[in-house]
Amino acid sequence: MRELVAFGGMVRKEWQVLMRYWPDTFLVLAEAVLMPLAYWAQAEGFEGNDAAARSAFADRSGTDEIAAFIYLGWAVFMWVSTMIWGPGASLRQERMQGSLETLVISPVSRFTLLYGPAVAHLMPTALVFAAVAAMLRLVFGVDIGPAEAVGGIAVLVISIPAIMGLSALVSVIVMRFRDSNGINAAARGLVGILCGVTYPLAVLPGWIHPVSWSIPVTSVIDSLRAAVLEGRGASDLAGQLVLLGLAGAATGALGIWALGASLRTLARSGRLGQY
Repeated sequence: MRELVAFGGMVRKEWQVLMRYWPDTFLVLAEAVLMPLAYWAQAEGFEGNDAAARSAFADRSGTDEIAAFIYLGWAVFMWVSTMIWGPGASLRQERMQGSLETLVISPVSRFTLLYGPAVAHLMPTALVFAAVAAMLRLVFGVDIGPAEAVGGIAVLVISIPAIMGLSALVSVIVMRFRDSNGINAAARGLVGILCGVTYPLAVLPGWIHPVSWSIPVTSVIDSLRAAVLEGRGASDLAGQLVLLGLAGAATGALGIWALGASLRTLARSGRLGQY
């Protein structure tokens, strides 16, 4: 019971910060809606109303809905970015404010320290996907029916542990090496390059594909596109969804272990309070 109270306190604290700086959430929504327009315009320009070019894109991506392909990938990218720059930097922020030592010596579990802040960021994430869905339906006329919407939501719900686990690992690394900007920017850049955010993975060299698929974000993007644009159900995506669940469990457990190991190392060296 006390652990639940502590977890709720961490969520509430992070939520109050989000509400205090609500313009940041508005900027995230604006980026999620407006930024993909540049990629869509480039794709339309390169296509040049050439049927062969659109067919080539459909062969490599599995859909001829260019706008939807880009927007869905970018929405997941914004979700990952929000988790990396928010919860992914929370331990570093606690360390800079001098409150990390107090949290560490408290009876609060490592799970609460890592995942409490991440839960608060699910609401802005939901707003991002809602804004993207409205953009695709109202502006681009993409036909997203109830079945496709339910399938997409199911993929996102199953993906939550994997994305939160990735955020936890980034948070531990940032705290351990006392650098947030460089590490977070590198993580965001690697996701943008390797996970097929704005282009099909088929255009990347073959030797990169195993690296791309080893990152859970790639499976999240691919499964979301398959559910929303191809109408594929849970039975069709069962393999990928099971792997996403396993990835979430593995990264979550690894994050908790890494946090404990890092805190023990920092405590022995006397650098826990240094930032």
